Amino acid sequence: MRGLLKLIALVAAALWLADRVRDLVRPPRDRFDWQPSYAAQLYAKLCVWIDQRYGWDHLPPYLGLAVLLGERVRLRHKNLYDTSQAPTLPQPEPQARGVEFLSDRMASGTFNDLQDPRMGSAGARFGRNVPIEFTWPDPDDRIMTPNPRVVSRELLTRDTFQPATSLNMLAAAWIQFMTRDWFSHGSGDISNPWTVPLPAGDDFPQSPMLIPRTIADPTRPADDRSAPPTHVNLETAWWDGSQVYPVDQKLQGSVRTGTGGKLALVPGPDGEPMLPPPLLAQLATQPGWWVGLGLLLTVFAREHNAICDRLLQDYPDWSDEQLFQKARLINAALLAKIHTVEWSPAIIAHPTSQMALRGNWWGVGGERLNPILRRLSRSDILRGIPGTATNHHAAPYSLTEEFVSVYRMHPLIRDEYSFRRAAGDAEFATRDFAEVADVHGNELLQEAPLTTCSTRSGRSTRVR
Repeated sequence: MRGLLKLIALVAAALWLADRVRDLVRPPRDRFDWQPSYAAQLYAKLCVWIDQRYGWDHLPPYLGLAVLLGERVRLRHKNLYDTSQAPTLPQPEPQARGVEFLSDRMASGTFNDLQDPRMGSAGARFGRNVPIEFTWPDPDDRIMTPNPRVVSRELLTRDTFQPATSLNMLAAAWIQFMTRDWFSHGSGDISNPWTVPLPAGDDFPQSPMLIPRTIADPTRPADDRSAPPTHVNLETAWWDGSQVYPVDQKLQGSVRTGTGGKLALVPGPDGEPMLPPPLLAQLATQPGWWVGLGLLLTVFAREHNAICDRLLQDYPDWSDEQLFQKARLINAALLAKIHTVEWSPAIIAHPTSQMALRGNWWGVGGERLNPILRRLSRSDILRGIPGTATNHHAAPYSLTEEFVSVYRMHPLIRDEYSFRRAAGDAEFATRDFAEVADVHGNELLQEAPLTTCSTRSGRSTRVR
């Protein structure tokens, strides 16, 4: 035992010395030249090997959690790549207004990182999770082989309804609500579409099928071919509630009352506040709009106003702008917390991943020990990520093209919906999906009390 302890001490000393020598010989080139300690790198490699050989999900929860922590080191070190290094046209620098940028969210997402004010803002590029040199797209003819329509029909056609009783309709609405905060490639370029020929017997109403291409990066020189194509995020990449607080400053101003920091709401069918019909009509023109989005947008607009009321009690001298900005920060933090400790553990309902996700927020001690550990340590492992030092690791903060590609959760949408009264549970309407989407979803929101829609959404089972 003494010999083993001596060996461990020698290895630890050698790794510590190696870190010091590395820092002297090759100091970090910039803030994104992030290098974990050699001990952390060795641990990460061991965890990757264990996961590949056994699978973290087949290990006891605490051992699986230890493996995931090691893999997180590896992912932060080797799976974040900066696309802003590709040639870029001159861009105007964000302009600060007074000192508000130090405490408030800017509508466009600028100044969240004071060293790089444009980082993560609307119009910044999507990053990558793989080395840039491997992101050249295939030629068009190869992308079209096999025919994407055939692949879709063969692999993704729903034949029978398969309820997953561990989830409800709010799970589907929630993730769509989140993605509208995080990212958007825009509505595409229909002037240069993908042309998909339909196989014989396909009854799709358009032949050939025309799919708008992703909009080209307007910040790249038009003739540049020195690096793979890049694209810009039209939303802010930050978790800032921009689906509730639009990135367009003029549009954001149009949804505010101008008094008390509040968002504009009108009385609904039950007398409770709801989104104004003109705003609902505007939202219904956007692809993907349905009653689930309207429900959550209404809930968190009302939450914003409730926060304003509470803040005004303690800070009666605050201006409309102060109340609005502080309520936005609180509301956005609430969104992040719900997603981290409720939605994600429900979607990935494995004991190890549930522990890991809640640990991201509360730390390894959980909610009960968090108030103590957050006073004793700055480690995100012990106290959770909120309140710890900012670290972008190996690349400027962005959301990545790969991150966007995995959020394709259409199977969560069910075919039929039953709506019931909150009092007595009596059914008052049934709808298929087409009847709860677009303007039809708004009609339902305007004729049914919010509590009725949310109660039924909370009870409905989900499809896999």
